[in-house]
This record gives sequence, structure tokens and C-alpha cells, in this order.
Amino acid sequence: MNKRLGAFLSLIVIAAAYFVLVGLRWQWVIPKIHIAGISALLIIFFSSTAIMMSGSNAPAETRAQRFILGTTVQMIFVLFFVLIAKYAWKDSFKEFVWYFMSFFVIMLFTQAAWMLLKVRKS
Repeated sequence: MNKRLGAFLSLIVIAAAYFVLVGLRWQWVIPKIHIAGISALLIIFFSSTAIMMSGSNAPAETRAQRFILGTTVQMIFVLFFVLIAKYAWKDSFKEFVWYFMSFFVIMLFTQAAWMLLKVRKS
């Protein structure tokens, strides 16, 4: 399997698992904040994964720069989204942050694992 395709598919699988867990938690009446969180993280991680995994025979220094750039983009957009969620959904924000950040950390570890696989294979 292509490393890029595997990275994107693993992010989709994790998002689907998170969606099922959130759906089970709220008896499939999923709050809008969680749907927005899933969508936002997928967009953020897809864009940063595309940045990180672009190019086929890049030198190690270039890969490191892409990793730093992708991680920076992620952190900025995640903090921006959490700030928007804080003001838009004040009543359910505290519970949302626990779910959102756990989802974020799992996706971050998955993305880092794919990056390590790409570096080791090249």
C-alpha cells in the first residue's frame, strides 16, 4: 500500500472510531460541537499530512522541515478551533475538550508513526 494512502486511510479509520464512540456516548444524538470537531481535525490533519508527506526522494533535512511546518500548522489551527468552540459552545465546552484533545493526540501519534515509517523506508 502506498504510504500516503495508508496515512490518510488510518486518519479516516480513527475518525470513524471516534465518531462511533461519541455516538454511543450520546445515544446517536451527537452534539454539533463533536461533529464540528471531527470535521475540523480531519481537515487539519489531511492538510498537514499532505504537507509532511509531499515529495518522494526528499533529503532528511527537507523532511524535518516539512514535519516542523506540518506540526506548526496543526497546532495553530487546533488552538484556533478550540478558541472558536470556547465562545460558540460555552455550555458543553469542558466535556468537549477532553474528547477533542484525546482524539487529537491519537491522530498525532498515528501521523507521526506514518512519518517514521516513511523515513525508515527511504
